[in-house]
Amino acid sequence: MNLVNRFFLWIVLLPTHLYEKMGINTTQLRAVLNTKLMMDDRRPNTFHQTQQKKNKKPVSFATLGTMLVTGFMGCFFLASFFVGKDMVTHLTIYFSFFLFVLASTLIADFTSVLIDIRDNVIIIPKPISDKTFVLARLLHVLIHISKLVIPMVLPTLIYLGIKQNVLVLIPFGFIIALATLFTIFLINALYILILKLTTPERFKTIISYFQIFFAIAFYGGYQIVPKLINKVAMEQYDINTNIWIWLAPPYWFAGAWQFLTSFEFTIPLVSSFILSLVVPIASIWVVIKYFAPSFNQKLSMISGSESGPAPKVQEAGKKTSTNSGYLTFLSKLFAEKGAETMSFQHVWKITARSRDYKMKVYPSLGYLVVYLVMMFLNNRNFSLADVQNQNGTGKIVFISLIYFSSLIMIMSVNQLLYSEKYKAAWFFFTTPIEKPGRIISGALKSMIAKFFFPLVTVTFVAAVVIVGPKIIPNLLLGIFNEFLIIFTIAYISFRQFPFAQPQNSAAKSNFIRGLVSMIIPATIGGLHYLIYNMMPVVIILAVLSGIAAWMIMDGIKNRTWEILKLEYKD
Repeated sequence: MNLVNRFFLWIVLLPTHLYEKMGINTTQLRAVLNTKLMMDDRRPNTFHQTQQKKNKKPVSFATLGTMLVTGFMGCFFLASFFVGKDMVTHLTIYFSFFLFVLASTLIADFTSVLIDIRDNVIIIPKPISDKTFVLARLLHVLIHISKLVIPMVLPTLIYLGIKQNVLVLIPFGFIIALATLFTIFLINALYILILKLTTPERFKTIISYFQIFFAIAFYGGYQIVPKLINKVAMEQYDINTNIWIWLAPPYWFAGAWQFLTSFEFTIPLVSSFILSLVVPIASIWVVIKYFAPSFNQKLSMISGSESGPAPKVQEAGKKTSTNSGYLTFLSKLFAEKGAETMSFQHVWKITARSRDYKMKVYPSLGYLVVYLVMMFLNNRNFSLADVQNQNGTGKIVFISLIYFSSLIMIMSVNQLLYSEKYKAAWFFFTTPIEKPGRIISGALKSMIAKFFFPLVTVTFVAAVVIVGPKIIPNLLLGIFNEFLIIFTIAYISFRQFPFAQPQNSAAKSNFIRGLVSMIIPATIGGLHYLIYNMMPVVIILAVLSGIAAWMIMDGIKNRTWEILKLEYKD
């Protein structure tokens, strides 16, 4: 056990004599907490999964890594003290950051740490009293949350201690504790709501979407919000002038701190103090009294369904669902019969169901959307007339939009090689087909239909409506060039079956692939810009690019077993 866990264990076990008077077996309590903390140190959480895959080693210091990351986030929270002209405004923004980041962090590992459903199987059958068991669980939750909150607020404690005085840290710590209780209530309420509306089998999928949303929102807010705020207006901003601010919990905590440090008996400050004190405590009481029984029962159902429900056997004579019909239509439209259609449908379903794939690809797609928004925000002189007239700025925007989708495709295709359950790809090697390249081509076409085709369709229609038919040759050149880029990269790097490689091998070439993914589309997009107005050249190059893309895809489709054996011989 590392020093941090030893310190927290020592702190929570200080009142040993009090525990013994309550009827707690302190020897068992220490053993349970010691084991739980060691398990926490070895459990790969959201911040350490990537590092674990790179090193191929089990995680052993997850606690220290998590504390460093949350401490780094806490440093960014200090930016809130440069917005507005009073402490209530500063702290309202600060507590907004605090609640958001703490909630998103807890959501990532709430079921595995804060409510450990394995206790019902491992600990309860042992000769341990209910009092010892409950106290061990509560103290473990307290330690886990403290390891997140303390490093997160430490930069602010230092800042306030230097900027004002040490005495203000006492009410600030008290308010942080109340805000943490309120965050726990929000997460409980969110989980209960989700479990009420959906089945336990879909619970983890919905939570993963929340994680993706939080990651994109946090990154997008960090990149975009400063561009939208006027510096002078930001410095003079007063949040107290907003009528609806009374409904915001961060304002309660900010006003409560101001009340405890100044003792100004004004209606806003007194109301904020009362709300910040009553609401969190009442919320936790509601959780313990009403939410906890059904919550633990539902979580037990989730743990029992992690492997997923048994597939339902379709009865004879019944038609497939609408989604299956849509997938069948797309597979007939894009793929050839046989192995290619099988691979198309298989990859489509796996990417739709795999939480691991979505957690790898979808945030990257969101980050690219943020980059696109940033491009428009940085160009203050941009207007719709520039696109319609196809002048310099209009051409740059159009080319950026059309080649932007190739980056999305490259990311989705690159991740198509890897899976945590890569051994399940054994059935590809047992397929009695002459050319296994058709499995790879079917997988590529599935990704094109899912990620590329909808985006290109929207771009094509919007461009024709805004600019007119004269833009069609450049549109076709851009689309064929994107196919050429995707198929060329796939021809070079995609020499394995889909989902047949372990995730830890993905890190070996991530930097090179990321660099190539940026350089190739940017280079071809730059060349396209140079010949944009040379319409005969554009038409000829569009035809040549389409033929080249078709030939490369045909080469992928006709790959033989000998090529794949060379790749898999190790």
